[in-house]
Amino acid sequence: MSPRPLLLSLTLFCAGCATAPPTPDAQEVDAFSIEGEQQLKEGDIKEKVVTNESSWLPSWVPWLGHLEWFDPIAWQADLRRIQRFYEANGYYQARVVEDVVTETKPKHVKLLVRLREGDPARVTSVNVVGLEALPPDMSRGVLEELPLNVGDIFLEDSWQQTKALLASRLRELGFAEVALSGEALVDVDGAKVDCALTVVLGTRYKFGKTFVATDPGAQVPPRLIADVASPDLVPGEYFSESAMADAQARVFQMGVFAGAKVNRGAPDREAGTVPVVIDVREAPFRSVRMGGGLGGDLVRQELRAIFEYTNRNVGFSRLFLKDSRLDRLTLKAKLGIAVLPNVVEVFRSAPLSKWGPVWRVYTEYEVPRVFELRTLSFQGSVDLLRTLDNTYSYDALEGKVGFVWRPFTDVTIFPSLNLNGFLLYAPLELRDTAPAGAMNCPVFPNACIVSFLDVTAELDERDNKLEPKAGYYLSLDVAGGLSSTSRLRPFFKVTPEVRGYVSFGKKKQFTLAGRGKFGLLLAPENDTPIVVRYFSGGSNMRGFYNRRLSPQIAVPTLVSQEAPRCAGQADCPKVQLPDFTKGTTLPLGGAGLLEASVELRWAVSEDWILAIFNDWGLVTEQPIGATTDWASSLYTAVGFGVRYRTPLGPIRVDIGVRLPFFGAAQRVSNLAGTDNGEVKAVQSSPGCFFGVGSGLPVSDPYTYGATPGAYGGAPDNICSAHLSIGEAF
Repeated sequence: MSPRPLLLSLTLFCAGCATAPPTPDAQEVDAFSIEGEQQLKEGDIKEKVVTNESSWLPSWVPWLGHLEWFDPIAWQADLRRIQRFYEANGYYQARVVEDVVTETKPKHVKLLVRLREGDPARVTSVNVVGLEALPPDMSRGVLEELPLNVGDIFLEDSWQQTKALLASRLRELGFAEVALSGEALVDVDGAKVDCALTVVLGTRYKFGKTFVATDPGAQVPPRLIADVASPDLVPGEYFSESAMADAQARVFQMGVFAGAKVNRGAPDREAGTVPVVIDVREAPFRSVRMGGGLGGDLVRQELRAIFEYTNRNVGFSRLFLKDSRLDRLTLKAKLGIAVLPNVVEVFRSAPLSKWGPVWRVYTEYEVPRVFELRTLSFQGSVDLLRTLDNTYSYDALEGKVGFVWRPFTDVTIFPSLNLNGFLLYAPLELRDTAPAGAMNCPVFPNACIVSFLDVTAELDERDNKLEPKAGYYLSLDVAGGLSSTSRLRPFFKVTPEVRGYVSFGKKKQFTLAGRGKFGLLLAPENDTPIVVRYFSGGSNMRGFYNRRLSPQIAVPTLVSQEAPRCAGQADCPKVQLPDFTKGTTLPLGGAGLLEASVELRWAVSEDWILAIFNDWGLVTEQPIGATTDWASSLYTAVGFGVRYRTPLGPIRVDIGVRLPFFGAAQRVSNLAGTDNGEVKAVQSSPGCFFGVGSGLPVSDPYTYGATPGAYGGAPDNICSAHLSIGEAF
């Protein structure tokens, strides 16, 4: 028997087992309806009961088809659950006035519940006793903006949140042993509730000594751990839970612990102090990770293998600082194959198609606590890489040295000195036919040198860096230095970014994420090398492929022709010569950048997430200013995506559709009607994937003209697809 019929048989057999009636006389629930509900939703009520109706899909449909069976005992319990659900939402007058079980056909029933909701019970008073000893301003701070206030409908969740919030605020003020009790008196007939809270403050404690519990034979001295946490656990300062949370984050940031927990010990009532216990579990100091991946879009794909080695206590720093510990060495290597734009075009030897190896070898060395400062680290890195791009490929050596300052657990400031060298390999068409200033960087064998001072500042209040659901993120990158263009030129670059996240729904299954980014690149006469300019597209603006949102240059395609010196003669050799009649475009980057995105994510299950998004993007040749033509150069795209959660972050597939009536064609230079090195006609792709929707044949889904197509974002396709790992932002 072949595997396919066997798998189908097992599937049908298991489906039959899963939907078999529990007893021979069991009745299937065909329908379940509720009448009389006005203030609460029928769907919310049904979520609180066990009994439900069978799906309209067949039971053998995976995950969606199911049968439900009527159980009289469970049904009576569900009627009580419905009334209790109403009470939890403030409707104490609500009653189930009738329940009807009707047999529709043999072994099939339909269910009906009729309700009378009544009036909601509203809070008439909230009395808090026990705060009289607090100063007035402190008392007001404890009581402001509570979840439950006079005039609100009495919700049991809000009542519990009010008690928890009061206790948390008081512990934050130092009352580590605060006790709080509450009583809500419900007048059912009058539909009102009187709330009373009694607070026993106890002693207002201060931080005492800090104790550290480590593994036997631990390499990190307890004294060092306590010293790292000490900025937040200062003896003599009032106890607070947020200070302990910050101390715990500082210990985790040491990067050598698999687990760390900061707890309060038993208070010393006579001394009025609370000791703190830091419990840590060391992770392996040496780790090796290997893996692989695939990423890209329809204009570039990459298959790669990844290796990472980390030593979290190398010992080199002791050569310079006697008591230095936990200097970290990280080695990351990536080896892959990149194909542009795709395998088919490479096999066809299409113009501007190429493939080849890409790699990256990144080494980073960090020494914490330099100059005996807890919050300051030294960091140096060397990055050797090779990449393939549509416009150019390069080998690069990038060096960086700087100091990382973390004054708070969520703030990082990193000033660094950078020296980067690039060996650029430009396509023959670009080297031979484009203006010299198009790239503003010498190509191989000459090196393009960029040296600059960079300062990066980050404030990270996200709940999760891989898949944030709440919080915000702010960053600012400022760089200034010198670059080798046609001559030595200074440049200044500033790039701020903001992101925010809000989750909602009963299980916080919906997340609304927003992002905005701005970029400004300044240089005399706007003379900057291509390696420092702004590009957009890809994950940053999903209406374009990676780096395709940018001012562009038209270049001719190469065709095989007879050498001019012997054209028409026998045995004249074939050479590659530019054909200016039908050119293509390459992105050159710009000096102005604007990106914005709004995305709604829905966690439909533990592993799967659906998303819809709206992206905006703009890249201008000149810095953004008063002369910027926003109507022509700003583009927007809408789309949807699917994510699958993995330990390394969600695998993400996004489909974006750029609105063709928003914005004009992208700026394309080097277009003219003459043959003096300028392209006569440029290729545009007006349709979606493979020309769908353009009315053009699949074999040649392009248009050609002296200017790009007359739609927003031309000459690029209106649709784009993206595959990567990690959230877009």
